[in-house]
Amino acid sequence: MAKTRIDPLTLEILWQRLITVADQMSTTLARTAFSTTITASNDYGCVVIDADAQCIAHAHRSLPIFNRTMPYTTSLILKRFGRENILPGDVFISNDPWENAGHNPDITVITPFFKGGALVGFAASIAHHADVGGAVDTNQVRDSYEEGLLIPLIKLYDAGMINQTALDFIAANVRLPTAVIGDIHAQAAANQTGAERCLALLDEYGLPDLRALSTEIQDRSERAMRAAIAALPDGVYRSQVVVDELDQPLQLVCTLEVRGSEIFIDFSGTSPQQPRGAINVTFTFTHGQISYALKATLLPDVPGNDGCYRPIHASAPPGCILNARKPASVSQRHRIGAHIFGAVIQALAEVLPDSVIAGSGFLVSTRVFADAAADKSISHSYLFSAGGMGASARTNGISTVQVPALAGAVPVELFEITVPILTRCREFISDSGGAGRQRGGLAQRMELSLLPGYAGRATVSVHAAGQNVPPFGLRGGGGGAPAQILRDGVVLSRAEKVRIASALPLTDISATVGFETAAGGGYGPPTEREPASVQADVRDGLVSLERAADIYGVALDPDSLEIDANATTEMRRRL
Repeated sequence: MAKTRIDPLTLEILWQRLITVADQMSTTLARTAFSTTITASNDYGCVVIDADAQCIAHAHRSLPIFNRTMPYTTSLILKRFGRENILPGDVFISNDPWENAGHNPDITVITPFFKGGALVGFAASIAHHADVGGAVDTNQVRDSYEEGLLIPLIKLYDAGMINQTALDFIAANVRLPTAVIGDIHAQAAANQTGAERCLALLDEYGLPDLRALSTEIQDRSERAMRAAIAALPDGVYRSQVVVDELDQPLQLVCTLEVRGSEIFIDFSGTSPQQPRGAINVTFTFTHGQISYALKATLLPDVPGNDGCYRPIHASAPPGCILNARKPASVSQRHRIGAHIFGAVIQALAEVLPDSVIAGSGFLVSTRVFADAAADKSISHSYLFSAGGMGASARTNGISTVQVPALAGAVPVELFEITVPILTRCREFISDSGGAGRQRGGLAQRMELSLLPGYAGRATVSVHAAGQNVPPFGLRGGGGGAPAQILRDGVVLSRAEKVRIASALPLTDISATVGFETAAGGGYGPPTEREPASVQADVRDGLVSLERAADIYGVALDPDSLEIDANATTEMRRRL
Protein backbone atom coordinates (compact mmCIF):
# COMPACT_ATOMS: atom_id res chain seq x y z
CA MET A 1 0.00 0.00 0.00
CA ALA A 2 1.36 3.44 -0.91
CA LYS A 3 2.61 5.47 2.02
CA THR A 4 0.51 8.53 2.85
CA ARG A 5 2.52 11.75 2.82
CA ILE A 6 1.66 14.91 4.74
CA ASP A 7 2.53 18.32 3.28
CA PRO A 8 5.25 20.21 5.22
CA LEU A 9 2.99 22.95 6.59
CA THR A 10 0.40 20.53 7.96
CA LEU A 11 3.20 18.32 9.29
CA GLU A 12 4.70 21.19 11.27
CA ILE A 13 1.32 22.11 12.76
CA LEU A 14 0.53 18.51 13.74
CA TRP A 15 4.05 17.88 15.07
CA GLN A 16 3.88 20.91 17.34
CA ARG A 17 0.39 19.91 18.45
CA LEU A 18 1.69 16.51 19.56
CA ILE A 19 4.49 18.16 21.52
CA THR A 20 1.85 20.38 23.13
CA VAL A 21 -0.13 17.25 24.05
CA ALA A 22 2.97 15.88 25.83
CA ASP A 23 3.41 19.24 27.58
CA GLN A 24 -0.21 19.10 28.74
CA MET A 25 0.48 15.67 30.19
CA SER A 26 3.50 17.16 31.96
CA THR A 27 1.41 19.98 33.43
CA THR A 28 -1.24 17.55 34.67
CA LEU A 29 1.36 15.37 36.37
CA ALA A 30 3.26 18.25 37.98
CA ARG A 31 0.05 19.83 39.36
CA THR A 32 -1.58 16.69 40.71
CA ALA A 33 1.40 14.78 42.14
CA PHE A 34 2.13 14.60 45.85
CA SER A 35 5.93 14.29 46.00
CA THR A 36 8.46 17.11 45.73
CA THR A 37 10.58 14.91 43.45
CA ILE A 38 7.86 15.48 40.83
CA THR A 39 6.28 18.82 41.74
CA ALA A 40 9.53 20.69 42.46
CA SER A 41 12.44 18.60 41.19
CA ASN A 42 10.83 17.76 37.83
CA ASP A 43 12.13 14.18 38.01
CA TYR A 44 9.64 12.76 35.53
CA GLY A 45 8.89 12.35 31.83
CA CYS A 46 5.84 12.28 29.53
CA VAL A 47 5.75 10.96 25.96
CA VAL A 48 3.33 10.16 23.15
CA ILE A 49 4.07 6.78 21.54
CA ASP A 50 2.61 5.28 18.36
CA ALA A 51 0.92 1.88 18.06
CA ASP A 52 4.26 0.23 17.23
CA ALA A 53 5.93 1.47 20.45
CA GLN A 54 7.89 4.27 18.73
CA CYS A 55 8.14 7.67 20.42
CA ILE A 56 6.56 10.51 18.41
CA ALA A 57 6.87 13.43 20.86
CA HIS A 58 7.93 14.18 24.41
CA ALA A 59 7.29 17.04 26.80
CA HIS A 60 9.83 19.85 26.96
CA ARG A 61 10.38 19.12 30.66
CA SER A 62 10.87 15.37 30.26
CA LEU A 63 14.18 14.01 31.52
CA PRO A 64 16.08 12.91 28.42
CA ILE A 65 16.80 9.31 29.37
CA PHE A 66 13.14 8.72 30.26
CA ASN A 67 12.18 9.59 26.69
CA ARG A 68 14.21 6.58 25.55
CA THR A 69 13.15 4.06 28.19
CA MET A 70 9.37 4.47 27.94
CA PRO A 71 9.15 3.28 24.30
CA TYR A 72 11.17 0.20 25.27
CA THR A 73 8.79 -0.61 28.14
CA THR A 74 5.87 -0.11 25.74
CA SER A 75 7.41 -2.61 23.31
CA LEU A 76 7.42 -5.16 26.12
CA ILE A 77 3.67 -4.63 26.58
CA LEU A 78 3.08 -5.50 22.92
CA LYS A 79 5.38 -8.50 23.15
CA ARG A 80 4.08 -9.99 26.39
CA PHE A 81 0.40 -9.20 26.30
CA GLY A 82 -0.15 -9.27 22.53
CA ARG A 83 -1.87 -6.47 20.64
CA GLU A 84 -5.14 -8.39 20.60
CA ASN A 85 -5.20 -8.59 24.41
CA ILE A 86 -4.71 -4.86 25.01
CA LEU A 87 -8.15 -3.35 25.67
CA PRO A 88 -9.70 0.10 25.99
CA GLY A 89 -9.44 1.13 29.64
CA ASP A 90 -6.19 -0.78 30.25
CA VAL A 91 -3.34 0.92 32.12
CA PHE A 92 0.03 -0.75 32.66
CA ILE A 93 2.58 -0.22 35.43
CA SER A 94 6.15 -1.37 36.14
CA ASN A 95 9.40 -0.28 37.80
CA ASP A 96 11.70 -3.21 36.95
CA PRO A 97 15.11 -1.50 36.55
CA TRP A 98 16.05 -3.74 33.61
CA GLU A 99 12.84 -2.94 31.75
CA ASN A 100 12.39 0.70 32.70
CA ALA A 101 14.70 3.54 33.75
CA GLY A 102 17.33 1.69 35.74
CA HIS A 103 16.29 1.83 39.39
CA ASN A 104 13.21 1.01 41.47
CA PRO A 105 12.06 4.55 42.43
CA ASP A 106 11.28 5.32 38.77
CA ILE A 107 7.79 3.93 38.16
CA THR A 108 6.41 3.83 34.61
CA VAL A 109 2.67 4.06 33.85
CA ILE A 110 1.51 3.47 30.25
CA THR A 111 -2.01 3.95 28.85
CA PRO A 112 -3.05 2.64 25.40
CA PHE A 113 -5.73 4.56 23.52
CA PHE A 114 -8.12 3.46 20.78
CA LYS A 115 -10.08 4.92 17.86
CA GLY A 116 -12.85 2.93 16.25
CA GLY A 117 -11.87 -0.07 18.34
CA ALA A 118 -8.29 -0.09 17.00
CA LEU A 119 -5.17 0.59 19.05
CA VAL A 120 -3.69 3.86 17.76
CA GLY A 121 -1.12 4.82 20.37
CA PHE A 122 0.08 5.04 23.96
CA ALA A 123 0.43 7.88 26.45
CA ALA A 124 3.23 7.16 28.92
CA SER A 125 4.69 8.78 32.00
CA ILE A 126 7.47 7.94 34.41
CA ALA A 127 8.26 9.55 37.75
CA HIS A 128 10.74 9.25 40.58
CA HIS A 129 8.66 8.26 43.62
CA ALA A 130 9.09 9.27 47.23
CA ASP A 131 9.82 5.74 48.45
CA VAL A 132 9.81 2.13 47.32
CA GLY A 133 10.83 0.57 50.62
CA GLY A 134 14.15 -1.23 50.93
CA ALA A 135 17.26 -0.21 52.85
CA VAL A 136 17.93 3.36 53.94
CA ASP A 137 21.69 2.75 53.76
CA THR A 138 21.95 1.97 50.05
CA ASN A 139 25.76 2.00 50.05
CA GLN A 140 25.68 -1.32 51.87
CA VAL A 141 23.05 -3.22 49.86
CA ARG A 142 24.26 -6.36 48.12
CA ASP A 143 21.63 -6.88 45.43
CA SER A 144 18.42 -5.49 43.99
CA TYR A 145 16.29 -7.55 46.40
CA GLU A 146 17.44 -5.22 49.20
CA GLU A 147 16.48 -2.11 47.24
CA GLY A 148 12.75 -2.31 47.78
CA LEU A 149 9.58 -3.01 45.90
CA LEU A 150 9.81 -4.37 42.34
CA ILE A 151 6.66 -4.13 40.24
CA PRO A 152 6.65 -6.44 37.22
CA LEU A 153 4.89 -5.31 34.06
CA ILE A 154 1.20 -5.70 35.05
CA LYS A 155 -2.16 -4.07 34.46
CA LEU A 156 -2.99 -1.30 36.91
CA TYR A 157 -6.38 -1.02 35.21
CA ASP A 158 -7.95 -3.91 33.30
CA ALA A 159 -10.59 -2.73 30.81
CA GLY A 160 -11.34 0.22 33.09
CA MET A 161 -11.40 -1.76 36.37
CA ILE A 162 -8.72 -0.74 38.84
CA ASN A 163 -6.40 -3.45 40.13
CA GLN A 164 -6.88 -2.70 43.82
CA THR A 165 -4.83 -5.72 44.84
CA ALA A 166 -1.80 -4.25 43.08
CA LEU A 167 -2.29 -0.86 44.75
CA ASP A 168 -2.73 -2.48 48.17
CA PHE A 169 0.43 -4.50 47.64
CA ILE A 170 2.39 -1.39 46.67
CA ALA A 171 1.02 0.60 49.62
CA ALA A 172 1.98 -2.15 52.08
CA ASN A 173 5.61 -2.12 50.94
CA VAL A 174 6.46 1.58 51.08
CA ARG A 175 7.00 3.99 53.96
CA LEU A 176 4.88 6.78 52.48
CA PRO A 177 1.87 5.05 50.90
CA THR A 178 -0.28 8.18 50.55
CA ALA A 179 2.38 9.95 48.48
CA VAL A 180 3.28 6.92 46.37
CA ILE A 181 -0.31 5.91 45.55
CA GLY A 182 -1.22 9.55 44.95
CA ASP A 183 1.64 9.94 42.48
CA ILE A 184 0.63 6.77 40.62
CA HIS A 185 -2.89 8.18 40.21
CA ALA A 186 -1.35 11.47 39.03
CA GLN A 187 0.56 9.60 36.33
CA ALA A 188 -2.60 7.81 35.22
CA ALA A 189 -4.38 11.18 35.06
CA ALA A 190 -1.56 12.66 32.98
CA ASN A 191 -1.78 9.73 30.58
CA GLN A 192 -5.54 10.12 30.29
CA THR A 193 -5.00 13.77 29.39
CA GLY A 194 -2.57 12.73 26.66
CA ALA A 195 -4.88 10.05 25.27
CA GLU A 196 -7.88 12.41 25.12
CA ARG A 197 -5.89 15.20 23.45
CA CYS A 198 -4.43 12.83 20.84
CA LEU A 199 -7.86 11.47 19.95
CA ALA A 200 -9.27 14.99 19.71
CA LEU A 201 -6.42 15.89 17.34
CA LEU A 202 -7.17 12.90 15.12
CA ASP A 203 -10.85 13.84 14.99
CA GLU A 204 -10.06 17.48 14.21
CA TYR A 205 -7.93 16.58 11.20
CA GLY A 206 -9.94 13.56 10.07
CA LEU A 207 -7.07 11.12 10.58
CA PRO A 208 -7.91 7.45 11.22
CA ASP A 209 -4.80 6.90 13.37
CA LEU A 210 -1.32 8.23 14.07
CA ARG A 211 0.49 5.99 11.62
CA ALA A 212 1.01 8.40 8.70
CA LEU A 213 1.94 11.28 11.01
CA SER A 214 4.31 9.16 13.08
CA THR A 215 6.00 7.75 9.97
CA GLU A 216 6.53 11.19 8.45
CA ILE A 217 7.93 12.68 11.68
CA GLN A 218 10.28 9.79 12.34
CA ASP A 219 11.48 9.42 8.75
CA ARG A 220 12.31 13.12 8.48
CA SER A 221 14.10 13.03 11.84
CA GLU A 222 16.07 9.97 10.79
CA ARG A 223 17.19 11.66 7.58
CA ALA A 224 18.28 14.73 9.54
CA MET A 225 20.32 12.64 11.98
CA ARG A 226 21.90 10.64 9.18
CA ALA A 227 22.92 13.86 7.44
CA ALA A 228 24.49 15.16 10.67
CA ILE A 229 26.44 11.92 11.12
CA ALA A 230 27.49 11.79 7.46
CA ALA A 231 29.04 15.26 7.86
CA LEU A 232 31.57 13.74 10.28
CA PRO A 233 34.72 12.07 8.93
CA ASP A 234 34.57 8.28 9.08
CA GLY A 235 36.79 6.92 11.78
CA VAL A 236 37.12 5.47 15.25
CA TYR A 237 37.23 7.85 18.23
CA ARG A 238 37.93 6.78 21.78
CA SER A 239 37.74 8.01 25.35
CA GLN A 240 38.42 6.53 28.77
CA VAL A 241 36.80 7.92 31.90
CA VAL A 242 38.04 7.00 35.36
CA VAL A 243 35.20 6.75 37.89
CA ASP A 244 36.16 6.77 41.55
CA GLU A 245 32.88 6.22 43.39
CA LEU A 246 34.02 3.32 45.58
CA ASP A 247 37.36 2.64 47.29
CA GLN A 248 38.98 1.64 44.01
CA PRO A 249 38.88 3.32 40.60
CA LEU A 250 36.69 1.96 37.83
CA GLN A 251 36.87 2.80 34.16
CA LEU A 252 34.42 3.41 31.34
CA VAL A 253 36.01 2.69 27.96
CA CYS A 254 34.12 4.23 25.03
CA THR A 255 34.78 3.42 21.38
CA LEU A 256 32.79 5.53 18.92
CA GLU A 257 32.88 4.63 15.23
CA VAL A 258 31.46 6.84 12.49
CA ARG A 259 30.61 4.72 9.48
CA GLY A 260 28.84 6.62 6.73
CA SER A 261 25.52 7.86 8.13
CA GLU A 262 25.60 5.64 11.21
CA ILE A 263 27.35 5.69 14.58
CA PHE A 264 28.38 2.62 16.56
CA ILE A 265 29.27 3.01 20.23
CA ASP A 266 30.71 0.18 22.28
CA PHE A 267 31.86 0.08 25.91
CA SER A 268 33.98 -3.08 25.78
CA GLY A 269 36.80 -2.88 28.32
CA THR A 270 34.57 -1.18 30.90
CA SER A 271 34.92 -2.39 34.51
CA PRO A 272 32.68 -5.25 35.68
CA GLN A 273 29.55 -4.73 37.76
CA GLN A 274 30.19 -4.22 41.45
CA PRO A 275 28.92 -6.35 44.37
CA ARG A 276 28.15 -3.32 46.56
CA GLY A 277 27.59 0.41 46.47
CA ALA A 278 24.40 0.23 44.35
CA ILE A 279 26.20 1.99 41.48
CA ASN A 280 25.60 -0.59 38.75
CA VAL A 281 23.77 0.57 35.63
CA THR A 282 21.23 -1.31 33.55
CA PHE A 283 21.59 -1.09 29.78
CA THR A 284 18.26 0.73 29.42
CA PHE A 285 19.79 3.67 31.32
CA THR A 286 23.10 3.39 29.48
CA HIS A 287 21.36 3.42 26.10
CA GLY A 288 19.33 6.46 27.10
CA GLN A 289 22.43 8.42 28.14
CA ILE A 290 24.27 7.52 24.91
CA SER A 291 21.29 8.56 22.80
CA TYR A 292 20.90 11.87 24.59
CA ALA A 293 24.60 12.77 24.35
CA LEU A 294 24.59 12.19 20.59
CA LYS A 295 21.22 13.87 20.00
CA ALA A 296 22.17 16.98 22.00
CA THR A 297 25.49 17.30 20.19
CA LEU A 298 24.61 16.38 16.62
CA LEU A 299 20.95 17.33 16.21
CA PRO A 300 19.89 19.74 18.96
CA ASP A 301 17.25 21.62 16.95
CA VAL A 302 15.02 18.72 15.87
CA PRO A 303 12.38 17.66 18.46
CA GLY A 304 13.26 14.26 19.88
CA ASN A 305 11.55 11.11 18.66
CA ASP A 306 12.58 7.55 17.81
CA GLY A 307 13.52 8.47 14.25
CA CYS A 308 16.48 10.47 15.60
CA TYR A 309 18.00 7.35 17.12
CA ARG A 310 17.69 4.82 14.30
CA PRO A 311 21.22 5.49 12.98
CA ILE A 312 22.71 5.04 16.48
CA HIS A 313 23.83 1.58 17.61
CA ALA A 314 25.02 1.04 21.19
CA SER A 315 26.42 -1.92 23.08
CA ALA A 316 28.11 -2.80 26.36
CA PRO A 317 29.25 -6.28 27.41
CA PRO A 318 26.75 -8.10 29.67
CA GLY A 319 28.07 -8.12 33.21
CA CYS A 320 29.99 -4.85 32.94
CA ILE A 321 29.02 -1.94 35.16
CA LEU A 322 27.06 -0.34 32.29
CA ASN A 323 25.12 -3.51 31.47
CA ALA A 324 24.66 -5.12 34.87
CA ARG A 325 22.99 -8.48 35.18
CA LYS A 326 20.18 -9.16 37.64
CA PRO A 327 20.11 -9.02 40.60
CA ALA A 328 22.84 -6.36 40.81
CA SER A 329 22.20 -3.40 43.12
CA VAL A 330 21.33 -0.35 41.00
CA SER A 331 19.58 2.22 43.20
CA GLN A 332 22.46 4.74 42.89
CA ARG A 333 22.98 4.14 39.19
CA HIS A 334 23.20 7.86 38.43
CA ARG A 335 26.61 8.07 40.14
CA ILE A 336 28.11 5.99 37.32
CA GLY A 337 25.49 6.68 34.66
CA ALA A 338 26.17 10.43 34.63
CA HIS A 339 29.71 9.70 33.41
CA ILE A 340 28.37 8.05 30.24
CA PHE A 341 27.47 11.46 28.82
CA GLY A 342 31.01 12.68 29.48
CA ALA A 343 32.57 9.58 27.90
CA VAL A 344 30.61 10.10 24.67
CA ILE A 345 31.37 13.84 24.68
CA GLN A 346 35.11 13.23 25.11
CA ALA A 347 35.09 10.79 22.21
CA LEU A 348 33.33 13.37 20.03
CA ALA A 349 35.61 16.22 21.16
CA GLU A 350 38.34 15.09 18.75
CA VAL A 351 36.12 15.53 15.71
CA LEU A 352 33.64 18.20 16.95
CA PRO A 353 35.64 20.42 19.31
CA ASP A 354 33.33 23.42 18.88
CA SER A 355 30.11 21.47 19.49
CA VAL A 356 30.81 19.80 22.83
CA ILE A 357 31.00 20.95 26.43
CA ALA A 358 33.60 20.23 29.08
CA GLY A 359 32.80 17.92 31.97
CA SER A 360 29.87 18.94 34.14
CA GLY A 361 29.47 18.71 37.89
CA PHE A 362 27.23 15.88 38.91
CA LEU A 363 24.02 15.56 40.86
CA VAL A 364 24.22 15.28 44.64
CA SER A 365 21.20 13.31 45.82
CA THR A 366 20.35 13.90 49.49
CA ARG A 367 17.62 11.91 51.18
CA VAL A 368 16.28 12.64 54.66
CA PHE A 369 14.29 10.27 56.89
CA ALA A 370 13.02 11.73 60.17
CA ASP A 371 11.33 9.90 63.08
CA ALA A 372 9.26 11.94 65.51
CA ALA A 373 9.79 10.84 69.11
CA ALA A 374 6.18 11.42 70.21
CA ASP A 375 4.10 9.59 67.62
CA LYS A 376 6.82 7.76 65.64
CA SER A 377 5.57 9.40 62.47
CA ILE A 378 7.92 9.35 59.49
CA SER A 379 8.73 12.31 57.30
CA HIS A 380 10.90 12.04 54.24
CA SER A 381 12.19 14.14 51.37
CA TYR A 382 14.71 14.13 48.55
CA LEU A 383 16.94 17.12 47.88
CA PHE A 384 18.59 17.13 44.45
CA SER A 385 21.47 19.59 44.16
CA ALA A 386 23.21 20.37 40.88
CA GLY A 387 26.86 21.01 40.18
CA GLY A 388 28.29 23.37 37.59
CA MET A 389 27.82 22.87 33.86
CA GLY A 390 30.90 22.49 31.68
CA ALA A 391 31.94 25.40 29.47
CA SER A 392 31.76 25.30 25.67
CA ALA A 393 33.79 26.98 22.93
CA ARG A 394 31.34 29.90 23.00
CA THR A 395 29.98 30.31 26.52
CA ASN A 396 30.72 29.88 30.20
CA GLY A 397 29.16 26.91 31.92
CA ILE A 398 25.98 27.66 33.84
CA SER A 399 26.35 27.41 37.62
CA THR A 400 24.41 24.76 39.54
CA VAL A 401 22.43 23.20 36.72
CA GLN A 402 21.99 19.47 36.20
CA VAL A 403 23.72 17.97 33.17
CA PRO A 404 22.74 15.61 31.62
CA ALA A 405 19.22 16.09 32.98
CA LEU A 406 16.50 18.67 33.48
CA ALA A 407 15.68 17.96 37.11
CA GLY A 408 15.44 20.96 39.37
CA ALA A 409 16.27 21.71 42.98
CA VAL A 410 13.61 21.68 45.69
CA PRO A 411 13.33 25.21 47.12
CA VAL A 412 14.79 25.44 50.61
CA GLU A 413 11.47 26.68 52.01
CA LEU A 414 9.57 23.67 50.64
CA PHE A 415 12.26 21.26 51.78
CA GLU A 416 12.10 22.63 55.33
CA ILE A 417 8.30 22.31 55.39
CA THR A 418 8.52 18.67 54.32
CA VAL A 419 11.13 17.49 56.85
CA PRO A 420 12.33 18.90 60.21
CA ILE A 421 15.61 20.19 58.76
CA LEU A 422 17.24 23.61 58.98
CA THR A 423 19.28 24.65 55.96
CA ARG A 424 22.20 26.54 57.47
CA CYS A 425 23.73 27.63 54.20
CA ARG A 426 23.30 27.33 50.46
CA GLU A 427 25.89 29.20 48.46
CA PHE A 428 28.10 29.28 45.38
CA ILE A 429 31.66 28.09 45.94
CA SER A 430 34.08 30.73 44.72
CA ASP A 431 36.93 29.48 42.48
CA SER A 432 35.25 26.09 41.97
CA GLY A 433 34.52 26.47 38.23
CA GLY A 434 37.22 25.11 35.93
CA ALA A 435 39.44 27.88 34.58
CA GLY A 436 39.48 28.50 30.84
CA ARG A 437 38.86 30.89 27.99
CA GLN A 438 35.29 30.06 28.91
CA ARG A 439 34.86 29.35 32.64
CA GLY A 440 33.12 26.28 34.03
CA GLY A 441 29.92 26.71 36.04
CA LEU A 442 30.31 27.02 39.79
CA ALA A 443 29.45 24.38 42.36
CA GLN A 444 27.30 24.92 45.45
CA ARG A 445 27.69 24.21 49.16
CA MET A 446 24.89 23.23 51.56
CA GLU A 447 24.83 22.48 55.28
CA LEU A 448 21.91 20.84 57.11
CA SER A 449 20.97 20.32 60.76
CA LEU A 450 17.92 19.30 62.77
CA LEU A 451 15.24 21.93 63.16
CA PRO A 452 15.55 23.51 66.64
CA GLY A 453 12.95 22.08 69.00
CA TYR A 454 12.33 18.92 66.98
CA ALA A 455 11.93 15.96 69.34
CA GLY A 456 13.24 13.14 67.23
CA ARG A 457 16.11 12.18 65.01
CA ALA A 458 16.92 12.16 61.31
CA THR A 459 19.10 10.12 59.01
CA VAL A 460 20.64 11.84 56.02
CA SER A 461 21.89 9.94 52.98
CA VAL A 462 24.25 11.86 50.71
CA HIS A 463 25.22 10.42 47.33
CA ALA A 464 27.66 12.62 45.47
CA ALA A 465 29.33 11.70 42.18
CA GLY A 466 32.69 13.17 41.20
CA GLN A 467 34.25 13.20 44.68
CA ASN A 468 37.66 11.88 43.68
CA VAL A 469 37.84 12.44 39.91
CA PRO A 470 36.62 15.97 39.11
CA PRO A 471 34.89 17.02 35.87
CA PHE A 472 37.31 17.38 32.96
CA GLY A 473 38.34 20.50 31.07
CA LEU A 474 38.71 20.67 27.29
CA ARG A 475 41.19 22.23 24.87
CA GLY A 476 43.47 23.48 27.64
CA GLY A 477 40.74 24.30 30.15
CA GLY A 478 41.07 23.27 33.78
CA GLY A 479 38.93 20.70 35.54
CA GLY A 480 36.16 21.68 37.94
CA ALA A 481 36.41 21.27 41.69
CA PRO A 482 35.46 17.80 43.02
CA ALA A 483 32.46 17.04 45.23
CA GLN A 484 32.80 16.65 49.00
CA ILE A 485 30.68 15.28 51.84
CA LEU A 486 31.04 16.83 55.30
CA ARG A 487 29.98 15.78 58.77
CA ASP A 488 30.14 18.45 61.47
CA GLY A 489 32.15 20.60 59.06
CA VAL A 490 34.83 17.96 58.46
CA VAL A 491 35.29 16.38 55.01
CA LEU A 492 34.69 12.63 55.11
CA SER A 493 37.63 10.42 54.31
CA ARG A 494 37.55 8.17 51.27
CA ALA A 495 36.70 5.13 53.38
CA GLU A 496 33.94 7.00 55.24
CA LYS A 497 32.34 8.11 51.97
CA VAL A 498 31.79 4.47 51.06
CA ARG A 499 30.96 3.23 54.56
CA ILE A 500 28.72 5.84 56.21
CA ALA A 501 27.77 8.60 53.74
CA SER A 502 24.39 7.03 53.04
CA ALA A 503 23.36 6.89 56.72
CA LEU A 504 24.57 10.00 58.57
CA PRO A 505 22.64 10.61 61.82
CA LEU A 506 21.36 13.97 63.05
CA THR A 507 20.46 13.59 66.72
CA ASP A 508 20.70 17.16 68.04
CA ILE A 509 20.96 20.75 66.83
CA SER A 510 24.76 20.80 67.06
CA ALA A 511 25.28 18.03 64.49
CA THR A 512 25.48 18.96 60.80
CA VAL A 513 25.70 17.21 57.46
CA GLY A 514 26.99 19.12 54.49
CA PHE A 515 28.12 18.66 50.94
CA GLU A 516 29.75 20.44 48.05
CA THR A 517 28.77 19.54 44.51
CA ALA A 518 31.35 19.21 41.74
CA ALA A 519 31.90 22.15 39.38
CA GLY A 520 32.05 22.36 35.60
CA GLY A 521 35.27 22.15 33.62
CA GLY A 522 36.70 25.06 31.65
CA TYR A 523 37.20 25.30 27.90
CA GLY A 524 40.37 26.69 26.31
CA PRO A 525 43.50 28.15 27.95
CA PRO A 526 42.72 30.41 30.94
CA THR A 527 45.18 33.06 29.72
CA GLU A 528 42.97 33.57 26.65
CA ARG A 529 40.02 34.70 28.74
CA GLU A 530 39.11 38.34 28.27
CA PRO A 531 40.52 40.34 31.23
CA ALA A 532 37.19 42.18 31.51
CA SER A 533 35.41 38.82 31.98
CA VAL A 534 37.84 37.87 34.75
CA GLN A 535 37.30 41.29 36.32
CA ALA A 536 33.51 40.75 36.25
CA ASP A 537 33.90 37.31 37.86
CA VAL A 538 35.98 38.79 40.70
CA ARG A 539 33.44 41.58 41.26
CA ASP A 540 30.65 38.99 41.43
CA GLY A 541 32.58 36.84 43.92
CA LEU A 542 32.89 33.92 41.50
CA VAL A 543 36.70 34.11 41.20
CA SER A 544 39.18 35.32 43.82
CA LEU A 545 41.88 37.95 43.27
CA GLU A 546 44.52 35.28 43.79
CA ARG A 547 43.08 32.96 41.16
CA ALA A 548 42.64 35.85 38.74
CA ALA A 549 46.38 36.50 38.98
CA ASP A 550 47.80 32.99 39.35
CA ILE A 551 45.61 31.12 36.85
CA TYR A 552 44.17 33.74 34.49
CA GLY A 553 47.13 36.11 34.57
CA VAL A 554 44.99 39.19 35.19
CA ALA A 555 46.30 41.89 37.54
CA LEU A 556 43.53 43.73 39.40
CA ASP A 557 43.81 46.54 41.92
CA PRO A 558 42.77 45.02 45.28
CA ASP A 559 40.57 48.02 46.16
CA SER A 560 39.08 49.29 42.90
CA LEU A 561 39.40 46.02 40.93
CA GLU A 562 40.60 48.04 37.95
CA ILE A 563 42.70 46.10 35.42
CA ASP A 564 46.43 46.87 35.27
CA ALA A 565 47.01 46.28 31.56
CA ASN A 566 50.82 46.30 31.65
CA ALA A 567 51.04 43.95 34.62
CA THR A 568 48.46 41.66 33.00
CA THR A 569 50.51 41.46 29.78
CA GLU A 570 53.62 40.56 31.78
CA MET A 571 51.78 38.00 33.92
CA ARG A 572 50.36 36.27 30.86
CA ARG A 573 53.75 36.27 29.17
CA ARG A 574 55.21 34.44 32.17
CA LEU A 575 52.29 32.00 32.39
